[in-house]
Amino acid sequence: MNLKLPVILAAALIFLLTNVKLAAQQDSLKENFGEDAQKIDSLNLIVSDIVITGNDITKKDIITREMSLKKGSRFTLKKYSDDLLNIYNLALFTRVDLIPAPSGSNEIAINVDVKERWYILPLPSGGIEDGEWKKIWGGLNLRWDNFRGRNESLNFGFRVFYNPSVSMRYFVPWIGKKLHLFAGIGGSWQKNRNQSLNAVGKTSGSNTIKFGDINYDNIQYKAELTIGRYFGRHFSVYTDYKFHHLRVTEYAPGRTLSENGVDRYLVIGGGIAYDTRDIYEYATKGVFLKTNYYRYGFIDKAINFGRFNFENQSFIPIPIKNQYYLTLASRIYTSLAIGAVIPVYNHEYLGYSEDYIRGWKGQAFEGDDQFSMYNELRIPILTPRYIKGSQMPIVQDIPVIKNLDIRHGLYLTLIYDIGTVWYKHERLSDKRFISGAGIGINIIAPFGYVLRADWVFRLGKPTVGQIGLALSAKF
Repeated sequence: MNLKLPVILAAALIFLLTNVKLAAQQDSLKENFGEDAQKIDSLNLIVSDIVITGNDITKKDIITREMSLKKGSRFTLKKYSDDLLNIYNLALFTRVDLIPAPSGSNEIAINVDVKERWYILPLPSGGIEDGEWKKIWGGLNLRWDNFRGRNESLNFGFRVFYNPSVSMRYFVPWIGKKLHLFAGIGGSWQKNRNQSLNAVGKTSGSNTIKFGDINYDNIQYKAELTIGRYFGRHFSVYTDYKFHHLRVTEYAPGRTLSENGVDRYLVIGGGIAYDTRDIYEYATKGVFLKTNYYRYGFIDKAINFGRFNFENQSFIPIPIKNQYYLTLASRIYTSLAIGAVIPVYNHEYLGYSEDYIRGWKGQAFEGDDQFSMYNELRIPILTPRYIKGSQMPIVQDIPVIKNLDIRHGLYLTLIYDIGTVWYKHERLSDKRFISGAGIGINIIAPFGYVLRADWVFRLGKPTVGQIGLALSAKF
């Protein structure tokens, strides 16, 4: 076959540039290599074939439906770059390569070569809530990802000791070849220690409720159904239908809306989402928008309220030099209650678990509504890249892991958080906003984990420095 030299050179350049992009997690190839990208696009190459390799479990159509490059379509570097990220964001593979190969005078074939990760994962977890040893807990989440090789997921989890729970959920991300519906169904049982300061006679801004304080438990049974549809790659609409049964271990007025200490209600609502983030686990560019409204009630007349939620995550790249940029990341969240009476178990809280303004963990704030804003300047020290497990001293002798491609990276973060909660009868302008600033280290770890360590000072008197540790990014 007589192949034109430009086609051969283009295929080599495409693969070279894309591997540079993968290793450095940089902007699109057109932005980094504008002149060469334009030359490649000007060849008007046609995709002659798509070949999938490395997918022992994953069905081929699960991969190809994420691609805008199809057999017979025109090849562009933007499509090529976007397809690579889309396939990686399936979270099914430890590595994704799109290898171009010339197949005719103006044709190019694409070999999608993937390295599958483990799909049945028993993930143990544990911790100490609010820094109290008596609030120690342990748990296990048994995940079966890529169920049936179709990117469906089954999850079963439980938690023991403090705030025990049991849950199960099934999710399918794509129903109907062209409809692109998604659905999830699940149920859970939870026994959670009350977090409401108001319910135990304390004021907002007090220390979090201690294990030995006079308190009570909320025991909940939940059943949930989600149905939604994607319109294009980034925009989706969804509806949720839930049934909640909640009772308190010790009844007192105000702990439930029903006088018998048991609240039963339906939750019906839905919302929209828009997501252009490059990498879901630790984004460095793109936008995530999500807004929804839920109505609570329909069974007991005493329960009749609603809640509006809005979340915006933005990741703005700041170019420094070719193949290197910082990211200005922010998350804005607000939740507004609508109704005459909002039960304490549906209040908004800052100070517990991961819902806190950094620097203020351990001091609890309670209200009907919330506004919070988390900000980070993400500075790459080691841009995310792959290394063979056999080259890492810690895992090189572990039989299975040593054959995997391990993704890793390191970021320094500059932090500034601010937020507040308030009751409906209060004016937001009269509320005190709490804030904190500091530095952090985020380690990009295998299997989608982000190891996070923060050192943040409370901006306010008294000035307090806190160290925070977590197994995920703040947002």
